[in-house]
Amino acid sequence: MAKTKDEEQSQQQQYLQLQMLQQQIEQTSQQLEGLAQQFTELEITQDALKQLQGIPKNNEVLATIAPGIFIKTALKDNQKLIINVGASTTAEKTIPQVITLLEKQKAGLELTLAESDAELQKLTQQAMELYQKLENKQ
Repeated sequence: MAKTKDEEQSQQQQYLQLQMLQQQIEQTSQQLEGLAQQFTELEITQDALKQLQGIPKNNEVLATIAPGIFIKTALKDNQKLIINVGASTTAEKTIPQVITLLEKQKAGLELTLAESDAELQKLTQQAMELYQKLENKQ
């Protein structure tokens, strides 16, 4: 049975829609990967801060100058940190205060991860339905 011109146009539009959905799925997947990496980095930072409290003062430690570049230094204070609070402004905080701040950041990330995951599932479902619809028309 030959397809009418309207049917062909409709099918072409559905193929374009499927391609757009696939692009959105790819973007959302990449976003999820980035968020998961940020979450992991926050957990690693929390663990490092907890370990820092147990290092005796004046112990030699390596301080990061830039990625892959370190300097040997003596630990003068294992209880207080200087953190960037925005707009090139810093503040002194205790390790428990910073850990609490990191917990809040992790909670925000968990919410964003859940929302992004739900969006990915929705997009995937839409793509599967559209794909099945196209397959049935052939």
